[in-house]
This record gives sequence, C-alpha cells and structure tokens, in this order.
Amino acid sequence: MKHKRLKDIAGLTDMGLRRSNNEDAIAWDAELGLALVADGIGGNNGGEVASSTAVRSIKSDLQCALRSAAAEPRMAAGHGHAAVVHELVRRANARIISMARRDPKLYGMGATLAVALLADDRVVIANVGDSRVYRMRGGVFEQLTRDHLLADELMERGNLSAQEQAQSRCRNVLSRALGMSGELQLELVQHPVASGDVYLLCSDGLTGAVSDDELRAMLTDADADLRDVAHGAVALANHRGGRDNISVILMRVA
Repeated sequence: MKHKRLKDIAGLTDMGLRRSNNEDAIAWDAELGLALVADGIGGNNGGEVASSTAVRSIKSDLQCALRSAAAEPRMAAGHGHAAVVHELVRRANARIISMARRDPKLYGMGATLAVALLADDRVVIANVGDSRVYRMRGGVFEQLTRDHLLADELMERGNLSAQEQAQSRCRNVLSRALGMSGELQLELVQHPVASGDVYLLCSDGLTGAVSDDELRAMLTDADADLRDVAHGAVALANHRGGRDNISVILMRVA
C-alpha cells in the first residue's frame, strides 16, 4: 500500500571506495510517504550508531503517531504533520545524546538528517546539518534545504567574505547536527506538492562528488525509473573517487 500522493520511491546507500564502514542510514515508508537520510559523525562506531538511531527512532515513532492520529481531522488534513516531525526529531536527538553520555565509546557522536513527509497537498521537509532535499518540478531542479555549515553562517553574518568562506578551514565544519549539546536547531519548512514532483534526499557523499546540474540531468526524463537513477547517481559518485559514504532516496508524486 502507498500514500495516495506517492507514485514511486526508491533508495540506495553505499559505503563508497575509501571508507571501512557505512555511517549513513536511510529508511522510507511508502504507506506514509516518508523518507529519511542520516549521515553519522563521530569516532569508533559512534557515527553509525547515531545515524541508525535517528532513522529508526523517527520512522518508528512517526508510524505510531500518524497511524494513531489518522482519524483526527487536523492530522488527516496534514496540518499537524510538521509539529509531529519536529517533536520526533527532538526525541531522536535526545536519545542520541543520552546514549553518548552512557557509553564513553560513543562520546561525541552525532548525525546530520534530512526528512521528507508527504501530507496530502504538501510536503514537510526537515533538516539539520548538510544532508539535503531537492525537488525536480517541470525541468527546474531546486535545493529546498540549507546546509548548516560554520563558514556559511559566518559569511551570512558578515564575518567572512565569499572568498574567505571558500578558503576557510571550517568550510566543511557543521554548525548544527543531531547529538550536539544545546537546544536542537531543526530547520523545518512546508511546500505545496504538484503531480510529477520528484524529491531527492541525499548525504554529502553524493553532493560532494556530483554537481546539481548532473543530478538535474539524471532526472530530466519524467518517466525515468527511480531505482536506475539512484544506482546511477551512486555509481557516478564512486567513479569520482567514492571518498565518502553515499546515500540517496527518490520520491515521485502521483
């Protein structure tokens, strides 16, 4: 069974060619129209634990929350989905922090996160870190999330010029992630959906190797098989060196 606005969904995660384990985690639920991508950070096995905890926690809790609330008019109309997503990401973050405090081997672990949830006439998108969500609509390929990187935020505040940002040693340092101390800073937006929309969620192992123009070209064919696109994107990232774990999920709206 599929969500009534979901036509197709496919995903793939790959270790890449330079890493000894895969710290990315992905999951989806076709019935709910849900997709999740997380990219772990931290030593030992901490990154892998953080990303898998985030994905499992949010998917499981969201399944329970949305199915139990299916008869509630506000939820049925999609109006409460954003608040639910925010709360369940907060819970996942708290679990990651609690696990790291209990186990010294997991100290400092964390994860980036990208979420897309179809809610009838809209899509709820949440992200923290530099895992991204894109939309392909009518030939226009657009990034719907903002990377949370220290150098970018310093530039936005006027503390760095564009040239300084490009050369900064902290240009790839995350300013936000699950597992960081302090209050969770989750970015959450909603967009209307249209028939034929394709949403792409990915970790930075893909976007660090494959350009936006190349991703757009892969999605130009409106009838392209999403499984083929996912495999092609991962194969191209590996062809470019496979320096990081690579994850992608694609959702097409009916």
